Amino acid sequence: MQKALKQKLADLQEALSNIDHLDEDSAELLSTLGEEIQRIQQGGTVTDNLSHKIEQETIKFEGEHPQMSAILRDIIDVLGKMGI
Repeated sequence: MQKALKQKLADLQEALSNIDHLDEDSAELLSTLGEEIQRIQQGGTVTDNLSHKIEQETIKFEGEHPQMSAILRDIIDVLGKMGI
């Protein structure tokens, strides 16, 4: 699962680099999510509402950035399989 999570994080970073404009709140939240996922990969603790934060961002991206939304849903799925 760690490998799948690492791949999804790379996919997320690639998708972010292809977005021309991202509002400040979304950029900050996605940055925080990336940091939390990296912490998970290193065996650190997870905030209780990580999946909720990702789901909120997924909904925001649904219309404008469907690829980003799909990647975030995949991350939620991987985290769920990891018991997070």
